[in-house]
Amino acid sequence: MAQAFFMDDLEILNYALTLEHLEAAFYVQINAAGVLTGDAASYFATIGEHETAHVTALTGAISGAGGTPVAARASYNFDALGDLSTADGILAAAEILEATGVAAYNGAGPEISDSSILSTAGAIVQTEANHVAIIRVLIDPDANPVPDAFPEAMAPQDVLDAVTPLLGPEA
Repeated sequence: MAQAFFMDDLEILNYALTLEHLEAAFYVQINAAGVLTGDAASYFATIGEHETAHVTALTGAISGAGGTPVAARASYNFDALGDLSTADGILAAAEILEATGVAAYNGAGPEISDSSILSTAGAIVQTEANHVAIIRVLIDPDANPVPDAFPEAMAPQDVLDAVTPLLGPEA
């Protein structure tokens, strides 16, 4: 069971937006590098589009609710995820990011009080879980891409502690 953390819906949306900015920037960087080929390149292009769509949806939801969306960082430190010059390194890094995203949404979801926000978060977490499964198949086609019936839930502070080394300076 996720620990209660007492954030309001706008704070939760901005927390999610921080993670989506991180993921969107990762895919922009990785897709531009041209290291991946074949199915991996195709899937990563689609995943990158999804992450950009998540940023757009969350930004709109925050603005629509009268809040101020957090901005993307001026830069990110993706090298902290390992060697991104190889396909294996990129896939390992992407699996970490996407699994962390699923755990973040699973941890924050129970705290959301507005049903329309919960619906958006639920749709996003499903997509993030699909991303993890695709990446796991790319890493090892023989492995089980969905090994857990109930993926991990992480408290927001634990997620932020995990991603802080990746966050560059504020814009």
